[in-house]
Amino acid sequence: MEAIRVLVLVMVVAGIWAAWQRSLFPGTWAHTFHTAHAEDRGLLTQARRQLRTVDRDQGRAEKEAAGQVKAEREKYEQRVDGLEREVALLQEPGRGTELGRLGGLVLYEHAVAASLEGRLLPLHGLRARFDPGDRVHSLYLTKPDGGGDRAKFPHRPDPTADPQDSVRLFDEEELRDFEVRINEAAAQESAFRAGLAEQLARKREELAEARKDTTGLKAAEHSHAEVREHNRSDPRRKEALADLTAARDRWQDLTRRRPPT
Repeated sequence: MEAIRVLVLVMVVAGIWAAWQRSLFPGTWAHTFHTAHAEDRGLLTQARRQLRTVDRDQGRAEKEAAGQVKAEREKYEQRVDGLEREVALLQEPGRGTELGRLGGLVLYEHAVAASLEGRLLPLHGLRARFDPGDRVHSLYLTKPDGGGDRAKFPHRPDPTADPQDSVRLFDEEELRDFEVRINEAAAQESAFRAGLAEQLARKREELAEARKDTTGLKAAEHSHAEVREHNRSDPRRKEALADLTAARDRWQDLTRRRPPT
């Protein structure tokens, strides 16, 4: 049984190969397979191979040139996009990245979220002040205009609260440390704001220059155009195509059938 399956498989493969050969070398079976016409088949095969080699070389060169254009375009766009994001962040810094949190306070690069509702207090000009209490310590956050917020941090259990309720208690040291962190971040924010206009102007100028600087991209596009033009006028392809045309004409004269390229 296994031998029969192998035989059937061999016959199928042989049939496919024969059909493929018949499509490449149309005519009678003798034209396709007899040794008397081996030279004509060889000439046609060689001409096809020569043209495929030229086309493969040209395709590879054009693909490499197109790849360089793509790489230069991506490089240009990435630089411009990156600078656009930097300019946008300087124009609207937002809250920035998170620097730390304690209780209901969340410290960011440019602001403090000072309540459960997430009300933001800008860091510029903000002042944090620790105030100890009998049962609850406080961190007062004061804005330059006098407004602000108060964050409460219990350090002793509430005697009126249900003992089953679990409430985190804060010690004085971690509150004072967080007070220092807020004031340091506020000082850094003030320095950032002081140089913001100059930094923004410089970054906008850098963005304008980046948008105009298409030297690398234009060079790659020019090289790609040169490769395509060279491929169109490449004498090797003209010669290979002429050889293949002659071989096909010879085969047609022999068989009255036009073989494919």
